[in-house]
Amino acid sequence: MSFSQNSSEFDIFQKIIDNEIGRGSLDIYLRCEKIKTFFDQNSFKEQTGIKVPENILDELEKNALESVDGIWNPELIKELNYASDFIKSEKCLTLKDAKSIFNKSGKRHSIILLSQPIFDSKFEHCVISISYSKYPGSAYGQTYFLKKVYGIWTVIVEYEQWMT
Repeated sequence: MSFSQNSSEFDIFQKIIDNEIGRGSLDIYLRCEKIKTFFDQNSFKEQTGIKVPENILDELEKNALESVDGIWNPELIKELNYASDFIKSEKCLTLKDAKSIFNKSGKRHSIILLSQPIFDSKFEHCVISISYSKYPGSAYGQTYFLKKVYGIWTVIVEYEQWMT
């Protein structure tokens, strides 16, 4: 079970980073923090209109309540193996590192923070949130709902978009 979860977390981590790069995000920095994921099935139903079995939504909501803050394994970034024009640093950044980058350069940057992915019991559905910091006081993000389709994690919908 532990290996399955770690493998699934890496797969989700990579899928979301691939998705963001596919949208044209370049020069990305990744933060080490893995923040708690929130999931409310009523909000999900309202915003997406997607019909997901109630037992899956119940599991995701329960697992979200049990999720905790943590730290991504720093080796994940090395395993992603992207060129430096996509991922700017071979190590993940702490909050202090991120603030330092903004302070030193005085420019906009793309610093991504990914939440802890939450899964259903069969590791076939997942919810994860992402937030971008562009400069101090400016951020935006959204939540992804993913499903494993023929063994590949697929983004089904993005919802709960926000910005400051």
